[in-house]
Amino acid sequence: MRSLSQEELDRLVRSDRNLKISLVVTLALLVALLALLIANDVPLVLGGGLGMLIGLALLIPQRRLLSDLGLSKEEAREILRRRREERSGLAALPPEARAARATRRANIYLGLGIAFIVVLVLSAGYFFGEAGKTHPEGEPLNPWFGASFFIGFAALGLGPGFLYAAAARRREAESWREM
Repeated sequence: MRSLSQEELDRLVRSDRNLKISLVVTLALLVALLALLIANDVPLVLGGGLGMLIGLALLIPQRRLLSDLGLSKEEAREILRRRREERSGLAALPPEARAARATRRANIYLGLGIAFIVVLVLSAGYFFGEAGKTHPEGEPLNPWFGASFFIGFAALGLGPGFLYAAAARRREAESWREM
């Protein structure tokens, strides 16, 4: 992997920070715009294409910098990861301590993943149990019915994600134990 001068490293770190800030600001603006459009009953069709265009527009400065520095995305990601480890003091830890840290993180992710899967099962059970019932006209809707859908949908995305992260941390811990 290519080593960077201090100026190049500073440019890479600054570009990475700007990319993260741009992403957060863009998401906040999109959520606000979407809420405004929904509140005013404006029909809109959003698709994956719009999201891809926004993502590509956000990545243009980062890609330009990487091509100027002659780095691939993976190399830049690895350089930034190593720099974070050095700044946090993690790079100075012995392999046993890093393995213990990765195992602890894996256990936390596993607990969160299992908790979200339980939430998914409970909300899906409630949602599908209520879905077949008729609703008398004029009565207020059951707010838990709608909430169970969104909670279950969020748990469907988060549960497997945390389980995957737990498996990745377990592999990381094993690699540190082998050193």
